[in-house]
Amino acid sequence: MNRRTLAAIMAVAILWRAFISSNGHIILWESVCSGVALFIMGWALFAYILRMSRELKGWLELNSIYRWIAFSVAAINFYVIVYYAMRWYRLAGVGGIEEVPLPLDFLYRDIRYIMLVIFYCVVMWLAKLLKKVHGDYILLFKQ
Repeated sequence: MNRRTLAAIMAVAILWRAFISSNGHIILWESVCSGVALFIMGWALFAYILRMSRELKGWLELNSIYRWIAFSVAAINFYVIVYYAMRWYRLAGVGGIEEVPLPLDFLYRDIRYIMLVIFYCVVMWLAKLLKKVHGDYILLFKQ
């Protein structure tokens, strides 16, 4: 991913949250769209980084770094799953539980969503840089 692609992902996330937060209420389908987007992005990133840790040969330290980054992404992905599962449960009104919004709660949700997108974009950028480091290492090693 290049910088423009990552900037576009962040811009779309900000515009999406601005759109759904404009009325101060978030309904179930809006939350489902946000959660599914984070879910797909997070687990695809996890799979990509884990695959990178297995593909790069010859530098065990880098493989270890990739694995720890993958486990960190997995931890954030489990947080996303738990958060959105609880959120959808409350928004659906299952079991008679109705969500009572707190003041400025929509703002905190927007910040949380955007920070998760930024985290995923930074990890994508980091994975690209680590792959470049590995390529430079191999080049220096062969010389």
